[in-house]
Amino acid sequence: MSVKRKSNWYIYFIAFGITIAFVVAAVFSFRWYLFPDKTESVGINDTGELADDFKPTTAHNFVMLSMLSDAPSDNPELFTIISYNAVNNEVCFIPLPVGLSIELNGRTLSNIYFAQGGEAVVKAVEEAVGVKCESFVKMDREAFVSLVTAFGNVEYDVGKTTIINDGNTVETINSGEQMFTAEKMFGYIMKADFGDELNRLNNAADILSELINQNFRNLDSSILDVYFNMISENSDTSVTEEMYKSRKAALLNTVEYGNEPAGYYIPYGEYTEDGGFRISENSIISIKQRTGLM
Repeated sequence: MSVKRKSNWYIYFIAFGITIAFVVAAVFSFRWYLFPDKTESVGINDTGELADDFKPTTAHNFVMLSMLSDAPSDNPELFTIISYNAVNNEVCFIPLPVGLSIELNGRTLSNIYFAQGGEAVVKAVEEAVGVKCESFVKMDREAFVSLVTAFGNVEYDVGKTTIINDGNTVETINSGEQMFTAEKMFGYIMKADFGDELNRLNNAADILSELINQNFRNLDSSILDVYFNMISENSDTSVTEEMYKSRKAALLNTVEYGNEPAGYYIPYGEYTEDGGFRISENSIISIKQRTGLM
């Protein structure tokens, strides 16, 4: 008498499902190698240079929040919105007062970064200024100096003799044309005595603009890659490779056709009794215009 064996079809079904899951995971993990054409920067030709038929659009624009601190473990002390308009080949630096009034329990941007990280700071800035920031990057002194050194020195016209008190060292920066190394620029932006915050923000944004205007024209595709890698490897950032590659052609277009693309805008408003700073509604309108939102 023959015995009818039970079907084990469900075992094969489960095994098949597990196999498919592994295949999908493998394809996803190695998608950059299996489908290299999907990772190529839009508007870049086979040699890695700007394609002749590339035309920048508003889709290539971006707004990023930059934060700068001294040591890696320190909270940021300088917060700057960086807006890039690919169509007009314009970069705008918008430094924010340290006491920016925000609606998160009255905390400062530095405190928010310490407690919740970069994404929370972005959200706070968006609520205070009304500008959507796609990403953030937080650099310390070492990362900033390395990146600016790769860019090159900056010849800058110092408007007034300034003292840089950097811990145990004190340096006098005389008025007139001066050559700024990366280390000297960091000290000027972060440690110099400008008398008040408004002067500090003006000078910081001005010299950062000169950094771009004097050195951006000399870049090529491979150097841009080096800069991106330095930022992604040495900073706390939400900038991804996909974000970079989607804008790379536009950046190369600005290198080729932009004429001193960088400028800056300083928000205005009033300081409150508790040391905070509330941006004027008219200044918020100007910021939105500078970032292409109006």
